[in-house]
Amino acid sequence: MKHIRLFVLVGLLAALMVVSPGCASTPEPMETEPDLVGFITGIRSNGEGDILGQINVESHADKIVSKYIITITDETLIFQQDGNDLRRTALETLENKQWVKIWFTGPVTESFPARGTAGQVVIIE
Repeated sequence: MKHIRLFVLVGLLAALMVVSPGCASTPEPMETEPDLVGFITGIRSNGEGDILGQINVESHADKIVSKYIITITDETLIFQQDGNDLRRTALETLENKQWVKIWFTGPVTESFPARGTAGQVVIIE
């Protein structure tokens, strides 16, 4: 009987840890190399469902200009780089002409401009 009580108690504690808001972890920034580095040329806030908005980004690598339309969702992590530290921020802090690093989640179209969804955006100085 003691074993059953202990088993039920352990099960309840485990369930409380899963649903407890205090146990939620803060999302960690991705540490891989970014898929894209460029500067913002346009920002649109949608506010429809899980899509917060879109940003237009241009990248000038090897004398080739690439343009992207990047969807920002409620799952996109947005950070501001401050030296070696990253602090979490929101879509509203993005501005034209800011340099950003982008990590895509899912496929990127081969259209012009290319389209994709950001898993992470880091504003760099």
